[in-house]
Amino acid sequence: MPERATDRLNAGKACLPGLLLLSLLLTGCMKEPVVPLPPAAPKIAAPTRAASPGPQLIFDLAPAQQVLGTTQVTRVRGDETLLDIARRFHLGYDEIEWANRGVDVWLPGDGREVVLPVAQILPDAPRSGLVANVAARRLFHFLPPDAAGRRRVVSYPIGVGREEYPTPLGTTRVTRKRAYPDWRVPASVRRAHALRGDPLPAVVPGGPDNPIGTHVLDLGWPTYIIHSTNKPSGTGLRVTHGCLQLYPEDITRLYDQAEVGSDLTVVDQPILAGWQGDQLLLEVHRPLEEHAMTASAGEAVAAVAIRKALAARGRSDADVDWGRVRTYVQAQPGYPLPVLREAPDQSAYLATAPLYAAPAQQALAPPAPTPPQDAWYLDLGDYSGENNARKLVAQLRHLGPPVPASHRPFAGRHQVTAGPFDDRQHAERVARRIQVELGLRGEIKAPTDTGA
Repeated sequence: MPERATDRLNAGKACLPGLLLLSLLLTGCMKEPVVPLPPAAPKIAAPTRAASPGPQLIFDLAPAQQVLGTTQVTRVRGDETLLDIARRFHLGYDEIEWANRGVDVWLPGDGREVVLPVAQILPDAPRSGLVANVAARRLFHFLPPDAAGRRRVVSYPIGVGREEYPTPLGTTRVTRKRAYPDWRVPASVRRAHALRGDPLPAVVPGGPDNPIGTHVLDLGWPTYIIHSTNKPSGTGLRVTHGCLQLYPEDITRLYDQAEVGSDLTVVDQPILAGWQGDQLLLEVHRPLEEHAMTASAGEAVAAVAIRKALAARGRSDADVDWGRVRTYVQAQPGYPLPVLREAPDQSAYLATAPLYAAPAQQALAPPAPTPPQDAWYLDLGDYSGENNARKLVAQLRHLGPPVPASHRPFAGRHQVTAGPFDDRQHAERVARRIQVELGLRGEIKAPTDTGA
């Protein structure tokens, strides 16, 4: 945030061998001794990486398959955020953050290697219709077999209910589908928005700015729906009043493919185990706050899941590195990792993970259009550190809808400006949103105001 009021916002015995050697050399009694060079260090080959499959949303599904996809890695390009990468790879906020602990979501850093937790273990639930695992923030849509009998599953990242409004568990069904629906805002939602200083009307008309998005799947549970959002950066978080929230581009696919009458099963399974080839994988997520468990309880849950998987292959407990299991249960990395004794540990596993390199045309951002002469702007203050200014710009670009913003050096500091906007009313609406969402007050700048 700005850091000024008007800114807004650490020779004794040891010499004897040398003297002796010198005296011998001076008398010509011996040649200078040849000290053999140490053997060259063996060349260590870089870990072999498989070809990256890239972003994965739809997966073929074999009858006994337990794990979808492949964990991958990629490198950050320029100013892109973890959320930019997450959305490109069909991942949600929590997923990308859990897999990259300690990495700044908004400024991960150009060239940094980040984990893409694309692989997922299917929950213990029916393999038909829709299945949501709220702990993993995933919704699986099991498609009907095609003409050749081939089965596929679509895996979507989802936002789920907050702790005070948890998503219900159990089974219901899709009762209706609606495109561009009006939103009759529940009283609890209106109260919450009013407390934030962001009041909502009783009915929000359908359209792209509607908080529930453009398409809705109604459920047999009254007041709960599957919907999209006008704030896609929140997808994958606990942000709803119990509903399941998808990215805007995902809700349209689900709307087209899911049939009225389809079952929806909602489970809470933060610890999963399954086989992928000859590797036994363990996937551990952070449990929901209201279902928090101790480390020992988590280890017990993991042991049950692992032993069930072992029994299916006729393997024994002795095949498992239980110390590694304990480490993963405590660390909660959020993506599948191998736990058999002969399997690689986490660092070695990631060292051989497929590396995705964005195509050259994808890496280049389109040039910014020239702003009109009569545009309005918001001055959001200046900052002593460039990274603080860059982080604010990234956050503004991920508001819903996104706010155009930029930063520039000014008088030894870094000034952040939002805009351009068509008129003063537009600038005022955006200023209000920024104040509600980020707690920042912006100063409106008219087209003729060129002051910094």
